[in-house]
Amino acid sequence: MIINTKFNIAVCCFAFNLFFAQHKFLVQPAFDEADLRKANSLIEKNAPAEILYNSVRYNIATNSVGSDFLVVKEYYSKIKIYDKKNAEEWLNIQIPIQSGTILDKYEVKVYNLVNNKVETISIDKKEQLKENYTKGLRFFKLAIPNVSDGAVIEYRYKISSSNIFSTNYFLEYNIPVVYQEYNLEYPHDNIDYTFDQTGTIIKPDHQYIRSEPRLGVSYDILRFGYENTKSTQKEEFIKDPNRNRGKVRPELKSYSSRNFRWYTAFKSWNSVADVLHNSDDFGGYLKSNVKDILPEDIKNYYDHTERANKIFKFVKENYKWNRNDGVMTSQGLSKLLKTKSGNSADINLLLVMLFRNAGLEANPILISTTDNGVLNIISPGLNDVNFVLASVKINDQTHFYDATSYASKANLLPERDWNDFGVLIEKDKGADFSFSNTNVSKKEQVIKASIDVENSQVKGTFIQKDNGMFAIEDYDEFDINKDKYNESFKSKYGTDIKDVESKLNADGDFETQMKFSGNNLMDVVGSKIVINPVLFLGVGNDSFNQTDERRYQIDFLSAFEKEKRIELEIPADYKVASLPKDKKIQTDDKEIAYSYKVETVGNKLIITSKINIASQNYPKEYYAFFKQAWKVISDAENQVISLVKK
Repeated sequence: MIINTKFNIAVCCFAFNLFFAQHKFLVQPAFDEADLRKANSLIEKNAPAEILYNSVRYNIATNSVGSDFLVVKEYYSKIKIYDKKNAEEWLNIQIPIQSGTILDKYEVKVYNLVNNKVETISIDKKEQLKENYTKGLRFFKLAIPNVSDGAVIEYRYKISSSNIFSTNYFLEYNIPVVYQEYNLEYPHDNIDYTFDQTGTIIKPDHQYIRSEPRLGVSYDILRFGYENTKSTQKEEFIKDPNRNRGKVRPELKSYSSRNFRWYTAFKSWNSVADVLHNSDDFGGYLKSNVKDILPEDIKNYYDHTERANKIFKFVKENYKWNRNDGVMTSQGLSKLLKTKSGNSADINLLLVMLFRNAGLEANPILISTTDNGVLNIISPGLNDVNFVLASVKINDQTHFYDATSYASKANLLPERDWNDFGVLIEKDKGADFSFSNTNVSKKEQVIKASIDVENSQVKGTFIQKDNGMFAIEDYDEFDINKDKYNESFKSKYGTDIKDVESKLNADGDFETQMKFSGNNLMDVVGSKIVINPVLFLGVGNDSFNQTDERRYQIDFLSAFEKEKRIELEIPADYKVASLPKDKKIQTDDKEIAYSYKVETVGNKLIITSKINIASQNYPKEYYAFFKQAWKVISDAENQVISLVKK
């Protein structure tokens, strides 16, 4: 749904205002004890929490000094908690922070009903916030203390920046919303937006669109209100949940600064490329002098493919992504060479320049990452794209590179990059294309374990080796927070794990090894031992447990092979009484294959489990086949062995 704001303001303003005259925006509700006594959501009875009121306001003004614009975002939210055990993510406040963003103020209040009396907790000190990264996005985060079932959480914050491009707002969450509103205010003569609502189409119940004077400047005012929005249906195996969520997305059509006026109503990708080519932060950056950066032995390596790989490795080893997206660079080349850190455009446009300086045919590629939504290639513009990749053409074959991910390789990109469409920029020419991941990723898990009968314990070593996209994603998570990554195995597998060591191997595989022990991995009944030989690696049956009709295609983002190998040493005074049955299945089209095999070798049991998925994505109609296959896998891996004394 595209709304041209100028047309609506000029033609429809009077009608809209008459129709919605009774509704008032930006009136934050006072505390009401009735909210504390509310027993359940009236929208979805079993919801663990619901948003009672959300309000976001973007107020944009021109600056006479410094950046051209000042964008002030004011956010207010009131959340009701019904069942805190199932609403954990809503017990944390997250304030998104981009480069150049300033947190002006924030305040959190928690209301609990204790012995029929209202108790209030207030938090407003900035030092209580912790900086955090989630999927590469930077946040200030606060874990809210002392929240009881039935509590109401109220929080607000105010941040300021110069970013007139990012004024989006999500309308759908995993809990229902009683009321929410979106407000955008900007100077009419300097900025022009159109509105593009993506994902689920949600029409506002209230809206107010008009122009008004402010200190001699004409402002466009747009307000949209929504009532009783249902929660999103959770679906596993999708590229990113944000891809499909309904949201309000203003697209910048044009803006004028102190020096020029820029129009983004592009007729083609060629016109987009032309604007970028003439921009200091893109085309100008690509003209920087990089002749003395690369060592000569890399620049002149005889094989072009290997030369590109060596340059790629050089950039990854010497420059680090600061986890900020961007199509435009955030700094000049001299500063990047000094700081060794930059946004995605800084890093990957440097890579393009170094490729070119080494005699390779290289060009940048514009994409929208999976969390940013699908790139609409039939509507050229810069609003939908948020990331830059590098490409090299060798023997008529184009290779893709993303130096923001250290573990990535040529044509082996992080999950976020595989979002169906891209735009190749060759100077002032732009061409859209589709692309998909044809790599096969592998995960190998090896357990060597023994049974301590006296202490009813299983102990041993566990090694996990990731290849392909599995290696990229796990290494990136490890690189963000090494301790958190290593600690995650304890909660993931529910057993005692220690001495965790992770490393990126020379071949690009990412390997983690550890020791484990557990008293919950076996049962001793008299003289008999009953144990599931897969131990804590069972696939379970919850991966494909969706009961509602599947809405979206199944996205694994990579074809994959997963192999588990468990070597279980049998105690000397025990023998095998019964073994699990082998299992092997394969669909007629060979897209899904699984095998489970049990062998006895001396005093060891060797269990091998293999899953092969041949493609990176499937139509939603395949869900029933996967559900059936995963049931077979779960049944196989839930089998037990019995050991008895000799």
